[in-house]
Amino acid sequence: MPLFGWIQWVHVMSQASSSNVSGRVVRPRLLWRLLLLLVVMLGGFLYLCLVCLGGYLVIQGFDVEYPLRQRLMAVGGGALILLVGLWLLKVAMPRRITPVLIESQR
Repeated sequence: MPLFGWIQWVHVMSQASSSNVSGRVVRPRLLWRLLLLLVVMLGGFLYLCLVCLGGYLVIQGFDVEYPLRQRLMAVGGGALILLVGLWLLKVAMPRRITPVLIESQR
C-alpha cells in the first residue's frame, strides 16, 4: 500500500469516526503528534549534518596535502557554516526550558 493511500485511509477513517451524534469533531491527535516528532527529528538530523560539514571543512583546511588557497577556502567556509549553525541554535532554542507560572496578586 503506497504512503499516500495510507494517509487517505487514515483521513477516511478519521471522518468516519468523527460523525457522532453530538457533532463534536474528533481529530487524529496521534497522527499529528507523530508527524511533529518526524519533523523535529528530521530538523535535528539536518542541523547535525550542517554542523558536521562545517567541522569537517575546518579540519580539512589544516591538511597539508592541499594547496594553500584551497585550505583557506575550506577553513573560511567551515567557520562560516559553524557560525550559521550557532546562530540557528541561538534562534531556535527557547529562553526558558520550563514554563513560568505567574499568579495574579489579590
